[in-house]
Amino acid sequence: MRSTGRLMAAMVMLAASLAPVATGQAQEDSYPWVMEEVAPGVFAALQPSETRFGDSNSAVIIGLNEVVVIDSQADPAAVRALIAWIGAATDAPVGLVINTHWHGDHTQGNAIYRDVYGDDLEIIGHASLVEDVPERAGAFVRERTAYFATELPAAYQRLEQGVFRDGSTMTEADKEEQQAVLARAELWLAANRDARFVGPNRTYSSRQRLRRAGRTIDLVHYAGHTRGDTVVWLPEEGVAITGDLLDDLPYVGHGYPTSWRTALDSLRDMPIVSTIPGHGPVFRDDTKLNAVHGFLDALITQATAAAAAGQTLEDAIATITLESWRDRLASDDIAARFFEQSLGEAVERAWLEARDELEQ
Repeated sequence: MRSTGRLMAAMVMLAASLAPVATGQAQEDSYPWVMEEVAPGVFAALQPSETRFGDSNSAVIIGLNEVVVIDSQADPAAVRALIAWIGAATDAPVGLVINTHWHGDHTQGNAIYRDVYGDDLEIIGHASLVEDVPERAGAFVRERTAYFATELPAAYQRLEQGVFRDGSTMTEADKEEQQAVLARAELWLAANRDARFVGPNRTYSSRQRLRRAGRTIDLVHYAGHTRGDTVVWLPEEGVAITGDLLDDLPYVGHGYPTSWRTALDSLRDMPIVSTIPGHGPVFRDDTKLNAVHGFLDALITQATAAAAAGQTLEDAIATITLESWRDRLASDDIAARFFEQSLGEAVERAWLEARDELEQ
């Protein structure tokens, strides 16, 4: 969470053991979320810490006659499990799904919500999602399906021979680890081989105020983590649902660093009590916001200097130093590993932006 940047990082699953990613392993009646009520009737469905970068959090707003869900996740079993949780919590149907951006870990479940709640269900997102959900998120799943279908037989053969791709010998522990990785890849294929991607049937362009589930819900567009980010703001409750614009670790591989930094300045000006991020725990203060802002500021400053000095992208990646931000942003080894895997993409986006070559 690359169409879902974090999912693309998991393409190395066949070579190394990473957290499970949208595998379809969830039990529909017992998915291990932390359901946290951040305001009366406003719940954060938080992914377990060890798999928090594999699939997204969701937010659930329960009204008397309607439920609103923000971000629909990817794992089909997890989506159905959350729908079951909603059904146990209220008799009100889900009438609206809001997508905070196009990445598949936030939109792939749209199709299941549509199947369960019918054609009257509204799905709303920024106007760019009409194109980006099917053409970018959908394309990623198709590409990854083809990749696994091609690579799995060879990976099983290497496992049987006890050698890695580079010819080095596996230990018994390596073999056990690789077996687990391949099993997760098989589960992912089974869950996603026939994945459908349904984009919004209602869009907005800049800012829109809704009155749904008995609440005021503001949708505010930013270009930051993607070109079509939405912050869902509940002004009466002081709750912001930010998607990946502000979450446990910034992924910049589809980002717009300068406008992302400006977007975080806007969040600073809002009277936020609680933030439900796309990944990670609920934030109760500005600590994470300030850390992400500082990282983006350092990234932009160094990439701008590299571009001005005429450095190639390869030289910029080699010389820009952001390790101190890894230590500040990453709370565990999972996050630190992802930071390292995605840092080159972050530098590339900032370097391209400094050269005025970043696509819109």
